[in-house]
This record gives sequence, structure tokens and C-alpha cells, in this order.
Amino acid sequence: MISRPPALLRLQCHQRLEFLSSDQKAKLSKHFTDPDKTATAHQLAALLDLNYTLALEILVILEAEKLCQNQLLIYHQCKPNVPVAAIPYGEGFPNLPWSCPACEKEVKNYDELFFDILAKAKDSIEFV
Repeated sequence: MISRPPALLRLQCHQRLEFLSSDQKAKLSKHFTDPDKTATAHQLAALLDLNYTLALEILVILEAEKLCQNQLLIYHQCKPNVPVAAIPYGEGFPNLPWSCPACEKEVKNYDELFFDILAKAKDSIEFV
């Protein structure tokens, strides 16, 4: 069986991600070197020293360009540091009442939930 090397996809940043410095582009390229690499908006914000909104913008653009597949991670108060569920990005928030799969509690208010976006790269990505 012949295996193909992972594709290296280039994302031109000059139009929609012009706020990224050369150093930040290099950090993103290094992070997304491996196909199937993941990152949350919170992780990118810390890695790049950006606010959450700009990190989220990066992930939304990666999904729009079909370079990543995004998911909405759902956190509940019973396990605040671990996602208890994930749904495809773009489907919206879970309908309430919602049953937490970790503790089986019925959630009636969004104040009990926390969210983040997880991006999974489809191939290696270079930010230029």
C-alpha cells in the first residue's frame, strides 16, 4: 500500500486575518503542522496572546475555508474543565432542557453550561 504525504494547505492571511503578526502566523503554522491537530479558541488565545474573540475568528475562518472541522464543546458545572459533549459547529446551542451525559442532571438554564469551539485540521496548514 502506498501512503501519500499529508497535504500542506496555505491560508492567505492578508485579507481576513491581517491582525496576525509574522510570529503569530509562524506559531499557528507550527501548531497545525500535523493533520488532525486540534485547537480550541481558548488554547489559540493563550498561544498567540490574543483575546478570545480574535482566536474564535481564526477558527471560524478555518472552517469557512474548509481547512478545519469545528465542533461546539459543551461544559457543565459538574466537570467544568472537561467537555461533557460536543456537537457540530453551526447547529446552534443544545435545546433546553438538556440532559448532561456526565451527571445525568437536567439542565434548564444556559447559565449552568460553558462553551468553546474545537477545530480539527483536515490537513497540515501553513499561515502565510
